[in-house]
Amino acid sequence: MLEFWFDPKVAMAKKLAFFIVIAIASIALYWYQPLTLDNILLFAGTGIIFLICRYCKVHFAAKNPTGFLYRLLTWIPIAILLALIFKNMNNGEILIPGAQGVAFMALAVCIFSPLALLNKNTSEQN
Repeated sequence: MLEFWFDPKVAMAKKLAFFIVIAIASIALYWYQPLTLDNILLFAGTGIIFLICRYCKVHFAAKNPTGFLYRLLTWIPIAILLALIFKNMNNGEILIPGAQGVAFMALAVCIFSPLALLNKNTSEQN
C-alpha cells in the first residue's frame, strides 16, 4: 500500500501528481456522496496508523520479514480499513463510501509524511 510514496527513486513530480489526483478524486467523491466528518477523520486516522505500522516495520521488524510481528504490522491497517469500509455501507452501497474512504486515507498518508518527498537514496551516495 502506497510504498512508492516512500521510494526515493520515484521523482517528486510523480508523487505530487499522485497527490493532486487523489485530492481531486476525494473532492469529487465528496461532492457526489459526502461522508460524515467523523467517518472522514476515521479514515484519516487509519492513514496515520498505516504510517505508524510502516515505521515499526521498517525499524523494528525488517530483519525478519516473514515473522509474526512484520505480518501483524502489515495487516493492522488493512483490517481497520476494511472494517471502516463495511461500517459505512449504506443499503448495500459499498463502492462510493469505500473509494472515498480509501482516498481520504491516501491523502492522510501523503499529508502526514512530507519527508518522503525529500528522502534521498543513501545507498547511491555511499
